[in-house]
Amino acid sequence: MADHVELRTGAYFDSVTLMQVSRTVAAAPGVEAAQVAMATELNLEVIRGMGFDVPGSAPNDLVVAIRGDEAGIAAGQAALESALTQSRSAAGASAGFGEAPTARTLGGAIRLSGADLALVSVPGEHAVTEALDAVRAGVSVMVFSDNVPVEDEVRLKDAAAAADVLVMGPDCGTAVVGGVALGFANVVRPGSVGLVAASGTGAQQVMCLLDAAGVGISHCLGVGGRDLSSAVAARSTKQALAALAADPETTSLVVVSKPPAPEVLADLEAYAAGLGKPVHWATLGAGRPDLTAAVESVLTAVGADVPVWPTWEAAGARSATTSSGSLRGLFCGGTLADEAMLVAGPVLGDIRSNIPLRPELALGVDLRDPGHVVIDFGDDTMTRGRAHPMIDPSLRLDRIAVEAADPTCGVLLLDLVLGHGAHADPAPELAAAVRAARETAAASGRELPVVVSVTGTTSDPQGLDRSAQALADAGADVLLSNAAATRRALQLLGHDVTAPESATGDTAYAPVAGTATDVGAEPLHGLLAADVTVAAAGVSLFSDALRAQAVSVTEASWQPPMAGTAAELGRVLADPRRDAANAEALRRMTAAGADLVDVRPAHEVLGLERGTFLHAGPPIEFARASGPLKGALIGAMLFEGLADTAEEAEAKLEKGDGITLEPCHHRDAVGPMAGVISPSMWVYELRDEVHDNTSWCSLNEGLGKVLRYGAYGPEVIDRLRWMNSVLGPILQQAVRTRVEQQGPIDVKAIIAQMLQMGDEGHNRNRAGSLMLLRELLPTMITADASSTDIAEAVRFSGANEHFFLNLGMPACKLSTLAAHGIPGSSVVTTMARNGTDFGIRVSGTGDAWFTGPANTPEGLFLGSYGPDDANPDIGDSAITETAGIGGFAMAAAPAIVKFVGGDVPFALRATQTMYEITVGEHTAYQVPILEFRGTPTGIDVAAVARTGILPQINTGMAGRVAGTGQVGAGLVTPPEQCFTQALTALAAAAGEG
Repeated sequence: MADHVELRTGAYFDSVTLMQVSRTVAAAPGVEAAQVAMATELNLEVIRGMGFDVPGSAPNDLVVAIRGDEAGIAAGQAALESALTQSRSAAGASAGFGEAPTARTLGGAIRLSGADLALVSVPGEHAVTEALDAVRAGVSVMVFSDNVPVEDEVRLKDAAAAADVLVMGPDCGTAVVGGVALGFANVVRPGSVGLVAASGTGAQQVMCLLDAAGVGISHCLGVGGRDLSSAVAARSTKQALAALAADPETTSLVVVSKPPAPEVLADLEAYAAGLGKPVHWATLGAGRPDLTAAVESVLTAVGADVPVWPTWEAAGARSATTSSGSLRGLFCGGTLADEAMLVAGPVLGDIRSNIPLRPELALGVDLRDPGHVVIDFGDDTMTRGRAHPMIDPSLRLDRIAVEAADPTCGVLLLDLVLGHGAHADPAPELAAAVRAARETAAASGRELPVVVSVTGTTSDPQGLDRSAQALADAGADVLLSNAAATRRALQLLGHDVTAPESATGDTAYAPVAGTATDVGAEPLHGLLAADVTVAAAGVSLFSDALRAQAVSVTEASWQPPMAGTAAELGRVLADPRRDAANAEALRRMTAAGADLVDVRPAHEVLGLERGTFLHAGPPIEFARASGPLKGALIGAMLFEGLADTAEEAEAKLEKGDGITLEPCHHRDAVGPMAGVISPSMWVYELRDEVHDNTSWCSLNEGLGKVLRYGAYGPEVIDRLRWMNSVLGPILQQAVRTRVEQQGPIDVKAIIAQMLQMGDEGHNRNRAGSLMLLRELLPTMITADASSTDIAEAVRFSGANEHFFLNLGMPACKLSTLAAHGIPGSSVVTTMARNGTDFGIRVSGTGDAWFTGPANTPEGLFLGSYGPDDANPDIGDSAITETAGIGGFAMAAAPAIVKFVGGDVPFALRATQTMYEITVGEHTAYQVPILEFRGTPTGIDVAAVARTGILPQINTGMAGRVAGTGQVGAGLVTPPEQCFTQALTALAAAAGEG
C-alpha cells in the first residue's frame, strides 16, 4: 500500500461537500482509506490519526489523502476530480451564453434575487461579514454558523434592530418562517403557536412534541444559543416576540432556551407580560420544568389533550438486573444534552461534560472520564472545519465504539434528530453502531443498555416510525421525549425515578389588555406575512432542503476571503464611515468632467526640469527597473540630448547624478506602458471643472517600435523629434482654436459614445479615435503650418487606432482623482505598473502606495514572439479599469477578444464579474448588451479581499529586453498583496476614525 497526500491552495469547499467527496473517494476500487478536507487543526488531527503525513498547510488549503495500491490511488484521484468538478458545476456554473458567474457574496445573491430572507452557514469567522450584507439590504437573516465572537453577535444584532430586521443566530440551528423550514427543522403541522428559540434542538423537540399532540405552529424564530446570555441580553428574542405578538396567525407564544442568565430571563418575563398575548416558557434550568413538561403545560393552556408520548421498546430479551457503571450520554443536540444533565444530575450527582452545567465539571481535551459523562458533539469546538454531527455522525459513531469497550460504561444515552437539513437517513448507521456496541459489551460478559431519544415527526423525510423501529430492532429503547429517555436511562442504572406531574399553567402569562409594546404595524418588513424567498451562503445541503420544499433559493458561490485578512476585513466593514464614504467616492467619480483644453510642452505644465523623467507605475529606482522602462528612459535621454549613445544614457541613469525618476501619478499625469514623460515632450491637458482638477498625458506615438514599449532605436527618436517639432504645435493650435470657437472637447462624452460603438477604452479605441479626429480635423487643417506637415499630422493621427487612448487615460485619471482622499473610503483610485511592481492607491489612505510583483499578461503574441519574451505588466493605462472602462467594459467590446485572447462569453462574464468588487455603476458609461447597465465602477478593496476576485485588466505586452518593443497583448490581474496591504492600512485608519 502507498499514501498519496497533496495540498491544493485556494480550493475551498464547505465541510458537507467534502464529507460527501471523501465518501466517494473512499469507495473507489483499490482505495483502503481516504480523507478530503480543509486543513483546519481538527481535520489535520483526524488525517494524521489515519497515519498520513501532512506537510505544513494553512486552513484555506484543501488536503487530499488517499491510501491504496497504485491502481487504487489512480481510481481515487479520478473519483476526486469527478466529484469536485460536479460540485463546482452545481455551485458556480453559468446558466447560459456569457451569463455572469454565481454571486460570490450573500449581498450579491440578495441583489440578484430580491430575497426577503437570508441564510448564512459559512465558517464562523466570516459569518458576520455575510450577515451584515443582509442587514444592510433590509433582509432578516438566519446565521447557522457557530464560532462567532459574542461581541460580533452584539454588534450585528444592534445593526439589525436599527434596520428593523431579525438576526436569527449565530449558532441558530432551526427556524420555521411561514411554513418554510430552515437549517435543521422538522416537518410540523401549521397552527397558531409561535416559538422563539434560543436553542436549535430544543425548538425541534418542542415542535415535534406539539405535532405529536396535534398542535401546529405558525412560526419558529430561532435567535441563537447565546441570545439569553448576559452578554447578548435577549436582543433578538425581544424583537422576535414583538413580531409574533403582531402576527394575526399567532395566538400563543413559547420561549425555548437552554439555561438562560437569570437576570436576562427576569427582564424578558417582564417584557413579555406587556405583549398582549400569552407567553409560555420552555427555558431549561435547575428547578425548572424539562421541555416535555413545558410542552404539556402549553397543551393544557391551549385546550389540547396531553397524549401518551410514543415509545418503541427494544427488541429481544434483556436481563432483569440493572446495569452497573456510569451514564454516557453522546448527543448531537446541545440543548438535549443540557436537558439530560438537568434531569439526571439530581439523581446521579456530578456529570462531566464538554458543555458542563458548572465550570468545574468540564472534561479534559480527551473528553474521557470513568464517571458520568455527557458530550455534545455539536459544540463549537467540535465543528470547526467539520460538518455538524446531525449531518456527519462519524465522530459520535467512533465514540460509541469506544464506550462499548469501556467497562465503566453502564448505559448509553443517545439522541437522533430527523428533519430537513439533517443526514438523509441516519438511523441505519446509528442502529449498526448500537448493535455493534451491544455485541462488543456482550463479548466481555457485560450487558450494555442503549436508550435513544428521537426528535422527529411522521412527516419528516427520514420517516419517524421507520427510523425509531430500526433502532429498536438493534436493541435500543427509543422514546420521543428526551426527558423521558433520560429517566429511562436512569432506571436502567437502578434508580427509582418517575416523570413529574404535568406542569400547571404557571409558565404561561395571562393576556394583558392593551396594545403590545414596541410592535410596529408590520415588523421585520412584513417577513411573517410574506411568501419567503431565500438567499444563501454556505452549506449547499440547506439550500437543497429548501428546494425540496419548493422554496426559491439563490446561492452565493462563497469562498473564504484572501488568506489572513479576516480580522482586518471585519474592522474595515465595521467602519461606520465606509458606506457613506464609498457612495461619495462613486458620486464624485461619475460626476467628474473631462474636457480637452490644451496641448503643451511637459516642462511648462508639469514643472519638469532637465534630467527629470516621469514614468508609469509606483516609485522605482533605475537599478530595479524592467527592460521596457529602462529602454524608454534610455530613449528619453537620447531625445533630450542628455546622452549621445544608448550606452552612455544607461551609464548616466545607473549613476543617477542629475537624474530624477518620479511616477507620473505624483504630478496627476498618466503615461501608457513605460509611461515616460520628459521635459520636451508635448502633453494633452484635460480639465475637470466640477472638482477643479487637471490631468495630463503624453501624445500617442502610434504602433510598431515605440518608446512606450521600451524601443529606442533611431526611428523611435526621429518620430519623437517630429512629434515635438510638428505634431505637438499643430495639435496645440487645433485644440486652442477649437476651444476658442466652440469650447473644449468633451472627452467623457466621447468615452460614453465609444462604449456604444464597440470600444472598451483601453485596448480598443477605434471609434473613440475617429470621433476625436472628427472634432480636431476642422482646426488641424487650418493650423499655421506647411500643408505637408498638416497632411502628415492628419495621416499619422488618422492611421493610429490608439490615438484616443492618451486622452481616455487622463479622463479616467480625473475621475479617480475626484474620489481620492475621502476618509473611510475603501475605493481604489489608482492602479499602475512599472514593469516590476504593481501598485494601487486608495481613497481613504491618502497617497500611500501598496505594491506587489507585477504579473505577466497571458494572451496573443505578435509574429514569432512567445511567453518567454513578455515582460511583466507595465503602464498607467490600468487607470481605465480603475475608472470603470477597459477590462471592466469588455462586454461592450466583444471584438477585443481577438486582440487579447479569450472568447465572447468570457468578455461578457468578465464585465459582470467586476460588479462583485465595485461599489456601483457608472451613470454615463453604459453597456448595450447588458441592457445599458452602467459599467462596474469604484473598485472596493474590501470586496476584492472578501471575494478573492481580482480586477480584470486587458493590456499590451512589452518585450522583456530593453529595445524590443511590443510583443503582444493579453489579460492580467494585479497581485493579491496590493489589496491585502491596503486592507491592513484601511483597518488601521478605521480604528483611528
